[in-house]
Amino acid sequence: MKKIVWLACGSGVASSQMAAHTLGEKCKARGLDIEIVVVGFRDIGSRHQKPDLMVSIAPGIETGKYADLKDVKVINGVALLTGIGIEKIMDEIELALQT
Repeated sequence: MKKIVWLACGSGVASSQMAAHTLGEKCKARGLDIEIVVVGFRDIGSRHQKPDLMVSIAPGIETGKYADLKDVKVINGVALLTGIGIEKIMDEIELALQT
């Protein structure tokens, strides 16, 4: 079953698109069926669909701020931009999507 992953950043434009591409390629290589939705911080509270996982490439996202996202795991995804520690983050993402 396809999982919904929100990739969140400050504006949801340039860097998040690069990270989304990397995440999509890495998940595909691992056989993970995901739909990536790029969101900016300001848009998180107005979304109607709850994600299975949120990957943030910027500091400041805590799901506790949003009552309907309290059970959604947030993973720091800066490695999707830098490449440093990317396999470790992908292991964490894969585990989160399997639970």
